[in-house]
Amino acid sequence: MSASVSSNTSFNSRRSAGNSRSDGRSNYSSDRANPHDEFHGIKFVFGRPDQVPIYLQSMKKLGDYAGTKMNNNMYKLVKKKVEATFPKLKAPGKDPAKHVVDEYRELMKRKLDNEDKYNEEKAKLFMVIMAQCSPEMKDKLEAQSTELDKLEDDNDVIGLLDMIKELVYNAGGVRNKFVIMQSLNRTLYGRGNTQRPNESLNEYGKRFLQQVEVVEAVWGKLVPPCHQNDSAKDK
Repeated sequence: MSASVSSNTSFNSRRSAGNSRSDGRSNYSSDRANPHDEFHGIKFVFGRPDQVPIYLQSMKKLGDYAGTKMNNNMYKLVKKKVEATFPKLKAPGKDPAKHVVDEYRELMKRKLDNEDKYNEEKAKLFMVIMAQCSPEMKDKLEAQSTELDKLEDDNDVIGLLDMIKELVYNAGGVRNKFVIMQSLNRTLYGRGNTQRPNESLNEYGKRFLQQVEVVEAVWGKLVPPCHQNDSAKDK
């Protein structure tokens, strides 16, 4: 029995989730989302100088959503990119007793039910991610329609997130130098990185570390050569 659950939603319906404004200007509807919306703060954008920090923040919020609104398997799928496994059951031996056969059938039923539920949740999460993509991001994804079709058929959440990350960090094979230099300048030289009015020290620290994460995601760990051999904690 196949546990794969395919989504029948067309590309047109996916694109309609982020329609452009009637005046022709881009409509970043997720920027103006209702703060009470359960997807508030989850948005995957393309063609903006702040697309990298938006991506990182959205991935954290997506993980929170998957863990609190869905289940632990979906949380691991987003945060650790780990698929759930459903071990094969050992079949009863030759001439098994009736209760052994009954127990095997019950365990097999539970296993198949769990696989179906898992794939249904993956299909839902896949569509949540697509719905939170800006029109520009959808255009870039759908430009790779063959690959996207396969991901959708398989409800491949990890593959979709990898595809989005590649677009955010490496558009068309050319690094987004403006994003990198802007993030590096803010992180290493302090521009825009002073503590804001009414911002707690804890909030400021989190914001600074997020900017460091932006740079490290592209350039690798920011560790001076003289400390390359230090322990992970010291680094």
